[in-house]
Amino acid sequence: MFVISERIALVETRKGNLSLRVSCDDGSIKTLHSLYDPEAEATAVVDAFRFDGRGILVVLGLGLGYHLKELVQRFPEAEILVVEAMPGIYELAKEHGVISGLAGRITFMVGLPLKEAIKEITRHQVRLGMVPLEVFPLSSAMSAFPGYYNSVFASLKNTIAVKLWDRLRYPKFREDVISVVMIDFGYFLTREIERALVRLGHKVIKVPVSKGDSGEVVVSMLIDGILRFKPDFILAINHLGLDEDGVLTSFLKSIDMPLASWYVDSPNLIVRAFDRNVSPYVSLFLWDRAYIQDMEAMGFESVRYLPLATDDRVFRPARGRRIGPGCSQCDVAFVGNSMVVPAMESMKKVPGGLHCLIEKISLLLSSERVFFDAVLATLKREDLGMFNSLLVQEKLDFEAAVLWRATLLYRLSCIKALREFSPVIYGDKQWKELLPDGYGLEPPLHYYNELPVFYNACKINFNATSLQMLGSVNQRVFDVPACGSFLLTDHQEAIEELFDVGKEVVTYRDRGEIPDLLRFYLRNPKEREVIARKGRERILREHTYRHRLNSMIHFMKNRYK
Repeated sequence: MFVISERIALVETRKGNLSLRVSCDDGSIKTLHSLYDPEAEATAVVDAFRFDGRGILVVLGLGLGYHLKELVQRFPEAEILVVEAMPGIYELAKEHGVISGLAGRITFMVGLPLKEAIKEITRHQVRLGMVPLEVFPLSSAMSAFPGYYNSVFASLKNTIAVKLWDRLRYPKFREDVISVVMIDFGYFLTREIERALVRLGHKVIKVPVSKGDSGEVVVSMLIDGILRFKPDFILAINHLGLDEDGVLTSFLKSIDMPLASWYVDSPNLIVRAFDRNVSPYVSLFLWDRAYIQDMEAMGFESVRYLPLATDDRVFRPARGRRIGPGCSQCDVAFVGNSMVVPAMESMKKVPGGLHCLIEKISLLLSSERVFFDAVLATLKREDLGMFNSLLVQEKLDFEAAVLWRATLLYRLSCIKALREFSPVIYGDKQWKELLPDGYGLEPPLHYYNELPVFYNACKINFNATSLQMLGSVNQRVFDVPACGSFLLTDHQEAIEELFDVGKEVVTYRDRGEIPDLLRFYLRNPKEREVIARKGRERILREHTYRHRLNSMIHFMKNRYK
């Protein structure tokens, strides 16, 4: 016998291999393997174990690993988690046992506190999509250390008994009334989507998630919602709530649960670096069809165009209501961000040596709305080399910095074209740093309580679209007409299919056109009113969030039923 510590000793068996003698919780001495032939014992024990080889196999107690070797050989497709209470036993198994060189998906959990061991097993099950779980208890270890192993065993047996993985899988889209679980990250569209679904007669619950929540945490919250609500699909905005490692995506795929992710910001800046989120069970809906090809190139099978819309119960005519002194006298106004802060925050993430290159590309983009990659292709070799030397995430930060800086420059040039009309600008305080005298500068308006009233009070609501939107239109293009108010916006490709340009909205194709258009429509209120009225009629026919969610549900039902 070779004494290793006060509680552990190696013992030679009659067959010449080793067994393990331990001091138990109650002070008695127990041998963990046969003193005659531990390998034959392990074979017999595994012969009697009933397991179909699918999912996760939790082995309670390692000893010197004779049973583990047999289990790995019998069940090569299983994910095996080995829980060992004593680090000393694990070290002996590596040095004197049979576990070195074992091939298979084996994870050792050694010396973890009881609750942490159970939590870690749960994390693995979540990561693998709540696959079936079975337990192999090494009976000698169970009897030697019952305080630890019996508690783990009891907890896992409860999971097995409820057959959670079977309850998470069920037929979808069997009823006319659809059930949706929405991942609620606090984004502004959440409220609109929820209201639209309810008005359509469907059911929706929100699962709140926070920045920093791991994939495992989000999955655990979704499991509760899925079990209680039996949704037909999960809905996310901008992939918010989905983790970079693809834990949630893998889980949803494993239980055949569809997810719709509606992008209302550039998907290239959000998901392009995280290809583990690609799955046939994830359908993307993009507010700008220009990004469809990029997402399909990533491997997403289902990518659809779904433009923004408006909530017609929030944005509606409200004549006579005011948000402040003089507001009803407003001729021309713009409500929006200067983009100074987003540009600065993105620049901080990029090496200082590249800031001049960011400015160079931003100037190009601010004069012509084209793909970021198209501008890269025009760079000199040394500039392109600097960009290509960046890591994937650094490239995305660089692109974001360019887009926000270019939008700042573009938007500023458009706003300067309004100067002779004494416009009012509602937005962040950084506008004061950018604009000369002649502008009325006001703080941001509350989107739900103040903005609809303001749109009603202004004769001409001006819009300059962010440069991340290559062909699509932004929120103002729907919200302003919904109020029965007049909109002057930059011409985007998508606007021609959404509105009858010149009759329902008015656009400028060049910044030089802005002053003449403003003069004309300020002098012709009747024409302004006719266009605004027709714009609202088009909104109510085609461009509310009910229309968009109805389209999404129709597609999801056809694809995943």
